[in-house]
Amino acid sequence: MEPIRVPAALNGVVGLKPTYHQDSLRTVPELYQADVRILLEAGELMPAGDYLRAQRSRTMMQQGWARILEEVDVIAAPTVPMTAVKAGQETTTWPGGTVESVSDAYVRLSAPANITGVPALSVPVGHDTAGLPIGMQLLGRPLGERTLLRIGHAYEQTRPARALAPVA
Repeated sequence: MEPIRVPAALNGVVGLKPTYHQDSLRTVPELYQADVRILLEAGELMPAGDYLRAQRSRTMMQQGWARILEEVDVIAAPTVPMTAVKAGQETTTWPGGTVESVSDAYVRLSAPANITGVPALSVPVGHDTAGLPIGMQLLGRPLGERTLLRIGHAYEQTRPARALAPVA
């Protein structure tokens, strides 16, 4: 396996999300966690020019991922940068002292697939020292879901089921 460089996630993608959630955000806002609701509401305020720039950036990111995926069949990466935090915890502090919102941390590594539309699959790979699950995401070529599912299944067949079972 060889490391590869991937295009950076977009700034400004917040403007790409609100339209999808617009009706439910207005009629049943309690379905959304406060931090998510704030991001979606902020996206509704995005000026058209910023939205168009975000769309262009997304297209460039899609093209970058397409180039990478011409060279490899699948990219393996962590699903999230950390395991679960305590209920109600809103931020996490990384070893270098950087503070990040939990919601941003949880979506940061899945953002490329969400933004570009490449298929992604998360498979369990084990547990941390506290017994919390750790996942690996597999990202594939556009319309490559069959390959991802085949690889994910093959990986899971190499792991004893007991090693991945929830800790009781």
